[in-house]
Amino acid sequence: MENDFKNGTQSLINDLKQAERMLSEFSGGYSGQYFSAEEFHKDLKDHIFELENGNKAVLEDLWIWFAPTCQWDEFVGDTILGERIFQQIITLKNN
Repeated sequence: MENDFKNGTQSLINDLKQAERMLSEFSGGYSGQYFSAEEFHKDLKDHIFELENGNKAVLEDLWIWFAPTCQWDEFVGDTILGERIFQQIITLKNN
């Protein structure tokens, strides 16, 4: 079970890093708790670091951020990547 989590986490981290690179190209805007894309970007980077270091608690924030019509969609709008990340998070949360 733990090995499944590690395998699933690595795939998620790879996609999150791709999302982080995309998000770094955006500025300004507003979405819920974030007053700018830069602020969201900083938190996303921090959460990726935490996840890489085994902190499963960050999955809850990531789940909210990548849920349809939430922060990711509002700042970036790449629904294909956002949905893939969202589904991976759901799988990890349920394991």
